Amino acid sequence: MLRSSWKDRRMNRGLIRIDTAAKREHAGAYILTFLIAFSVTVIVTRVFLQLTGFPQIGNSVLHIAHALWGGVFLVVAVLLPLIYLNPWALHWSALMGGLGVGLFIDEVGKFITQANDYFFPPALPLVYGFFLLCVLVYIVIARAPSMGSRSAMYQALDGLMGIVEGDLDEVEVMQIRNQLAIARQSDQTEIAALANVLNTYLVEDQDPLNTSGSDFWTRIRASIDSWAKRIGRRAHRSIILGLIILWVLLIIGFLGIISQGGATIDSQVLRWRSPIMGIQIVVGTILLVALLFWAVKNERVALNLALGGFLVSLVALQTVYFYISQFSAITATLLQFIFLQVLLVYRRVYYPALDSNDRPIRQATSQNGQAPENPEGDWR
Repeated sequence: MLRSSWKDRRMNRGLIRIDTAAKREHAGAYILTFLIAFSVTVIVTRVFLQLTGFPQIGNSVLHIAHALWGGVFLVVAVLLPLIYLNPWALHWSALMGGLGVGLFIDEVGKFITQANDYFFPPALPLVYGFFLLCVLVYIVIARAPSMGSRSAMYQALDGLMGIVEGDLDEVEVMQIRNQLAIARQSDQTEIAALANVLNTYLVEDQDPLNTSGSDFWTRIRASIDSWAKRIGRRAHRSIILGLIILWVLLIIGFLGIISQGGATIDSQVLRWRSPIMGIQIVVGTILLVALLFWAVKNERVALNLALGGFLVSLVALQTVYFYISQFSAITATLLQFIFLQVLLVYRRVYYPALDSNDRPIRQATSQNGQAPENPEGDWR
């Protein structure tokens, strides 16, 4: 029966079946690597070209645009996971993909204009919009729940490759056991049987495992969370409140200046004064309401409002600024992304129930004998 079932499935190997798609356990980390490589590449490329006077590789006939080098990186990114099974191939694929897309999309102005205009004003908003779309994909993928026993089996098998690589740590072993526990409940006997065998191996034969540490982004995230816990909840909250108050004051000051239309205001900003003021008023109002909820100690709502305020600013306001101010808008954008991360770390540490991506790690930790933190925390 087992042979016949696998034989039947072999008939469908060439078909794309969305209903059986399984998300990689570390998909979020790969996309994060891609996003960072993409954004850093665009920033470094623009800064380098600005500082060096926009040099060109070529002669009177040829011009080797950096979009071509981006294409080379993209080819490498595609070939690596097609050739190698090792987990490092996916990490390098994500990195090379980010570098390639960054170099390619930086020249989007040339591709959408008849005059091949690299400085076409809408080009940077398009780059930024594409980046935000990729961030949205990252958020959706990183927080997506597992899809049942089949998905759990795929993830467990993917994680077990760490035994060959010799880099599984205790948390990852427990995550695999959690996934196998789900797979053992499968209606398909072969999946349940395989999950039982693998779980027995992990329980009885853990000596060969080399628990040398988690992947890079997991270690970075753990270090950030550890730092947040060391400074304490009160200090972390004070930093957040200080940043929100500072941002609200900056918005109020900016609204006062731009409403008067002073001579120091850029003409492009004045041309877009109405939508800019409207978005700033919306952002400032959301942040003020967040402060009010913090004042009445409804921190969960306050956190969500503060996150929403900065997201509105990043999505709507900074897109406008990239159009009218071009690359000079990058500083304010980076600052707001940092503020957003400060908020997200606070929520992840003190309200883990709101961050579904943490659940496997918390479960694994609790099974190792350490009590999970109180998700609501206290106000001390």
